[in-house]
Amino acid sequence: MGQVKVADPVVAGDYIEEKIIIDNIPNLGDKSGSKFLDQLEEAIRQCRQFIEQGYRLVDFWSDPDQGVEFTLKKKKH
Repeated sequence: MGQVKVADPVVAGDYIEEKIIIDNIPNLGDKSGSKFLDQLEEAIRQCRQFIEQGYRLVDFWSDPDQGVEFTLKKKKH
């Protein structure tokens, strides 16, 4: 079964980058796609928490071999 995780933050120059990842491990019992949508909702909730802390959503992508990834950044103080 797939899971949502927050990767360790990356500090690059003047910015801090956070990544929220839904891995690509399928839930074979999820015939309707409901579990995947639950994972997507959890990833969005995590993104909103970072946005409340001053981050901006700067990128997102999906790949069948990698999963789904959201990238958020904020300027260091």
